[in-house]
Amino acid sequence: MTICLLRHLRSSLRVHLLWLLLIASNAFAQNWESPHYRDHPLVGKIWDTEKNSWITEKQLRVELLEYNYVLLGETHKNIDHHLLQARMVNSLVEAGAKPTVVMEMLAVEAWKDQPTTWTNLETLKEQAKIRNDGWQWDLYAPILQSVVQHRLKLKAGNIESKALHTWSNKAGSYTPEEVFAEYWIAPGDFKQLKRDVIKSHCGHANTAFVQFMARAQLQRDRIMTHALISNKSPVVLIAGAGHVRNNYAIPMNLLNKYQRLSYISVAFTPEHPERLNPEDYLGDVSKAFDILYFTPSYTNQDPCVQFRKQLQKMRKTNT
Repeated sequence: MTICLLRHLRSSLRVHLLWLLLIASNAFAQNWESPHYRDHPLVGKIWDTEKNSWITEKQLRVELLEYNYVLLGETHKNIDHHLLQARMVNSLVEAGAKPTVVMEMLAVEAWKDQPTTWTNLETLKEQAKIRNDGWQWDLYAPILQSVVQHRLKLKAGNIESKALHTWSNKAGSYTPEEVFAEYWIAPGDFKQLKRDVIKSHCGHANTAFVQFMARAQLQRDRIMTHALISNKSPVVLIAGAGHVRNNYAIPMNLLNKYQRLSYISVAFTPEHPERLNPEDYLGDVSKAFDILYFTPSYTNQDPCVQFRKQLQKMRKTNT
């Protein structure tokens, strides 16, 4: 699979005018909220994987205007990521765009009878908590504020977990070849997805669980992609960084299944004290994302240590 097609074929006829609207703004000050690794040398820097070089936030803001689909990947619990996502949405509006916002955190089944636009932030937060209570909605307040302030259309992008399990039971077992054909994914990318599932569960995942989680992510990505293309562009996606990877997630669906080529994937990336170069965050896929925007981390705890503690607690509870 070719990940980068001239940075996913920019739609740039309007860019020159929009550049003039933004060119007067210079550096953007950032008061970080996340407490850990603020002094890391990469914090606040932005890495362009296509250019293999650093860019400024001003350059990033201008570049976002060139695409029909702006995919903003996050770490869910990192408030700085949500502040930056809101800032990117606001910059699009300030330049004259009126993007629809699609959120992974909103399930289509629970959100189907809700308004498209909102005029009150507290009402929106309340409904989000009631209908999608598995998320820390206070952290998403900056994005919801942008939606309310600018009267942007807000759409659900995800499937409820219960509905996903029902679908999985009906779908039954599958062969790798069936997955490759159904989800337009290359064998190597599917193997990478399964490796990432294993890594995210710190090695504590059996084969059946890995198979389910990998296919479940592909199904979620398919549903989110459909939500994107069902709306008039530009569209901004708010989702976990794993859903905006170029090699096996939503960009793959946009490119291969729907032939929608005008997209950019941005991963807001928390720092790790032992990773000092942008390449250290990309692994074996040098263009897994188009843009890495480095931030402090909300935690300095090893997630696998916490995961093992949870497993031990569950074992004690069940004995």
